[in-house]
Amino acid sequence: MSENAEAVAVLGGQIMTIAPAIGSPDAVVFYGGPRPVFDRHEALLEVLGGRPTHVSDDPGVAVLYGMAVHDHMWGLLNGFLHAAALLGDAGIRIDDFQQQAQPSLAALSNLFPMLANEIDRAEFAVPYGALQHHLPSIDDLIAESKARGIDTDLPTHTRTLVADALAAGHGHDSYARLVERFSRG
Repeated sequence: MSENAEAVAVLGGQIMTIAPAIGSPDAVVFYGGPRPVFDRHEALLEVLGGRPTHVSDDPGVAVLYGMAVHDHMWGLLNGFLHAAALLGDAGIRIDDFQQQAQPSLAALSNLFPMLANEIDRAEFAVPYGALQHHLPSIDDLIAESKARGIDTDLPTHTRTLVADALAAGHGHDSYARLVERFSRG
């Protein structure tokens, strides 16, 4: 490399919005790569999305963040669609449910910081909301789904996760304990 040559630094990015929203103030783009390069070009990156976010010096981490958001999205969407099928079978308008259940559903997203903290610390014992209390509700959901002819794969998978954790002696732990099940090879 000659004295005048400049090293090339690359930012990796993961756009987290649909095509028509690129460039909007609410669009999020995750970036990975050298922080000084991100900082130097942040104003230009805002053109792609109003919230460029540097997540790591490793360019591959931006893509992993994108995959994690999609993983989270599909889990939420599948749970919503299963619930919609169950309610729809009972003749309940999904929009009515959504409006009435909004406070409960919003409270769920407020749990994520607490669960993330438990996972990062690997400390799962909780005074309330322990795994052992989930199994009866899951069983009720499976029974109701079966009775209505609604697919039970999703709640049955959830039941397996919880039952396995209970069998391993984690009944007094929070739902975050199940991360270990997903971490297995």
